[in-house]
Amino acid sequence: MNCEEIRDDLEAYVFGDLGADRARVVADHLESCPTCGAAYERTRSLIGDLKELGESFAPLERYEVPSAAPRRSPALWGWRLTAAVALIFAGLSVAALAVPAIAQQLPVPVARKLDRLESENERLASEVASLTIELRSIGGEEVPVVQDPETDVPADEALAVQNLAMSFVRAQYAGDLEALRDMGTERLRADLAAHPDDYLRAQGAEVVFAQMTDVALTEDGTYLLFVRLMDSAEWSESQYQENFEIRRVDGRWLVDFMGMDA
Repeated sequence: MNCEEIRDDLEAYVFGDLGADRARVVADHLESCPTCGAAYERTRSLIGDLKELGESFAPLERYEVPSAAPRRSPALWGWRLTAAVALIFAGLSVAALAVPAIAQQLPVPVARKLDRLESENERLASEVASLTIELRSIGGEEVPVVQDPETDVPADEALAVQNLAMSFVRAQYAGDLEALRDMGTERLRADLAAHPDDYLRAQGAEVVFAQMTDVALTEDGTYLLFVRLMDSAEWSESQYQENFEIRRVDGRWLVDFMGMDA
């Protein structure tokens, strides 16, 4: 048997699921191959950790479902969220490995899944390292802006979009529904009328603009912007994000959509 075949059998070998003859072949190979021996030790350690977690894991019996789930705009955000989705997937995959009941449902062996996650992590780390954050004066505040070297939005248009988003957030915390309506398109006004509580924030709370992204422009003329926020109320120990879609209508910059993410 070659090394690849041995590694395919490692988990079954650790669990004692191999037949006696095949287990003996694997054992003989591990004694003579340091590389496969190291892979065996890693697999054995991982499975041992999963077993210990399994003994203490107690699944929740029920969930509390929010009364109004945040709405998402169809399709427009997909291309901007590629890196975020990859990060979330990696995080969920690691979480799955930490819970045996979920780990057993993975479509490939655990050790191979770990190898893939390690490779993906290296790729994502390289992408993150290439990002540049610059302090910019927006709406009278110094705000960290994640620069996008590929954006082709003119600086004056980007600033106008970012200023509008900042004004919109401030109106949310002021509870000023009239100002929100005035800054929105017909689409947003209709949603605001139907779901005003989705737009209002803790009135009187101090809000911090923790981060913004450069503005991106889609083919249909929609400007996209992420804004990371933190306030002194219920979000005092964590940040949340508002996703803006902004359009220029009859010479005015207007919010067409606003969705919130944790």
